[in-house]
Amino acid sequence: MTTVRFGLIPRGAEGDARERELVAALSETLSCNVELHRAADYRVALAGLEQGLVDVAWLPPLVGARAIRSGCADPLAVVVRYGDISYVTTLVTRPESPVRALEDLRGLRVAWVDRESASGYAVLRAALARAGVRLTEAFSEEIFVRSHANVARAVLDGVVDVGATCAHAEDDGMRIARSPFAGDAGLPGTELRVVFEAGPIPSDLFAVHRALSPRLRALLQRALLQRIPERAHAAACALCHADAFAPPTAEHRRMLDALLYT
Repeated sequence: MTTVRFGLIPRGAEGDARERELVAALSETLSCNVELHRAADYRVALAGLEQGLVDVAWLPPLVGARAIRSGCADPLAVVVRYGDISYVTTLVTRPESPVRALEDLRGLRVAWVDRESASGYAVLRAALARAGVRLTEAFSEEIFVRSHANVARAVLDGVVDVGATCAHAEDDGMRIARSPFAGDAGLPGTELRVVFEAGPIPSDLFAVHRALSPRLRALLQRALLQRIPERAHAAACALCHADAFAPPTAEHRRMLDALLYT
C-alpha cells in the first residue's frame, strides 16, 4: 500500500491528539498509509521536502517560500485565520513590564522562535533595524525556543523580557497568535502587551512535493479547499488552529517571494 509522509513543524508542548486525528482522517481520505515526519527545527522541515523524505508538509511562510523557490514543492492551500491569509509579527512583553517603546530596548533578554521563522525572527529583526534599533545593544541575551507557544510561555514566565510572535489586528486591539499555549482564541492584550509590530506576513501553508501523484494531490486539495470529506478538513483546521483554507493566490505568492529578500 502507498505511504504518504506528512511533515510537521515544531509546535511546542501540544499533545498528539490532533496529529493522530489528522493521520487517521488523511489515511481514510487518501486510501493509503500516512506517516508523520516531525521536524526538529524549521531547517529540517525544508530539508525533508528537498530530500524527498516528505510528501506533504505544513510549512511556515519563510520555509514555504524557500521550498517553492527551490522547485521541490508546490503550494497546495493557504491557512486562513480571522478571515485573512496574512498577519503581523509583534514584539511582546508582560503588561507590567517597563518596556513600552523602542527606546526601552536596551540590554534585554529576548525569545525568538527559529532563525527560519518569519514572524518569530527574520521579519521582526529586519523591521526593528529599519526603525533604527541597534540589535546588538537592544538584546543582551537571545534564545531560540522553537515555537510561538514557547515564546509566549518564556515571556509570561519571566524567562525573557520580550519575545517575537505573530498576531492579528482586531477592532479592540491586537490578538496574539493562536497557539497550543494560547488556545484557539489566542491571547488577549491583557496577558501580553505589544511593544512593536511589522508586516504583513503571508500565512503558513500546506505544500506538496513535486513528485506526489496527481491523484493524491487532487484528493488533498479537495479535502482542504472543498471540505470533502469534512473529517479531513476539520482535522487539518484543528492542527493549524485555522478557520479554513484558501487556494494560493498571486498576492500570497508575491508576499512569499518578498520574504526571501527580508
